Formats: sequence, structure tokens, C-alpha cells
Amino acid sequence: METGHIEMSIDNIIKVYKMATPEEKRDGVVWYANAYADCSRIALDLSVPVHIVTGVVAALSPNNKWERNVVNAHALIAGHLNGDGIDDIRVSTYNAMKRKAWHLLEEMPDHEGVIDILNGQKIVAFYRNIMGDDTCTVDGHAKNIYYGERHGLTDDKTNVTKKEYKTISQAYVKAGKRVRVNGRSLKAFEIQAITWVVWRRVHNIK
Repeated sequence: METGHIEMSIDNIIKVYKMATPEEKRDGVVWYANAYADCSRIALDLSVPVHIVTGVVAALSPNNKWERNVVNAHALIAGHLNGDGIDDIRVSTYNAMKRKAWHLLEEMPDHEGVIDILNGQKIVAFYRNIMGDDTCTVDGHAKNIYYGERHGLTDDKTNVTKKEYKTISQAYVKAGKRVRVNGRSLKAFEIQAITWVVWRRVHNIK
């Protein structure tokens, strides 16, 4: 993509960011920290390493609201610990994602092993963001913000290619460096979280 187009896309991200209320900015900055706290509570409750819980949460995240995602993760991990079968536990995402989460619980890998099993650019980025890495999770909303256009999440136009993912992630990194909250620039995942919330409010997306 040409430099001019990238600059336009960075401007699109910042334009949405500037529509954020003080509360949305505050919530966006702490969103991933709060997500990590949710994963930590499950880890403590079920005596499972937090990176495994976070991996399960990331695996179950596609097309799943956060609150339901957390409930699903707790149920799947508890069921696995209780000796239930994978088909005994209902989750609100795709079966392929459920199998990835189950695989994590069967293997109990280290951090890099979780990434290998997840093996999907969006869910890996989501996992890494919750674990505190400064990357950017690019979903359909993030792509819409980048292009300044709204397409439904079932529209092929919201699918993100590997090349696009890298370009869009870099734009969020650059956009974050150009804004200030409490005297500091934002990490890519922070500005992504803020603009994600604003975009959903502005377009009345539940």
C-alpha cells in the first residue's frame, strides 16, 4: 500500500479515537489488563496456569462476546478437569476453535506452545495482548476503522489477509504514537481497544 494510503488510514484511526469519551479512553487503556485479571481469576479458581486459561479464552473468542467468552472458558476448563468429554460442554463459538481450546488443555504447553496451537493471526494477537505483549488484534471492526468504511462482519470485505494484518497492525502502532493519554503515547492494543469501543457505539453495534 502506498504511503499516502497508510497516512490516510492512520488518520482514520485517530479520527475515531478523537470521538472517544473520557470514560471510553479510560476503559480502553485498561481493557486488556482487566481481561488478564479475568483470566487470572479462572486460573486461581481452577488451579490452571494463567497462560493456559488465556489461550483457551483466545481460542474461544471468535464471534463471542467477552462476558460469554469468559464463562465458556471456565466451563470448558472445569469440564476437562472433571473428566467430561469435549462434546459434553457447550460454547458459543466454532467447533474448530473449541477443539483448539481442548487441545491446549490436553497438552498444557508453555507460552510458545500456546501460540503454536492457536495458530491464527487474530487469536494469537489476542492471546499476546491479554498476556501484555504490545501487538494489535485486528478484527473486522479494526479493519473497518482502518479503511474508514463500515462492512458487516459476515461480509468478505472484513476478512483480513496476512499482508493486510501486518499493514493494519503497523498503522495502529503509528496512530498510538501520535496521541497522548495522561502525558504518554498509547500502545497499539490500547488505541485499538478504545477505537473498537467507539466504533461499536457510533454504529450501534451490540
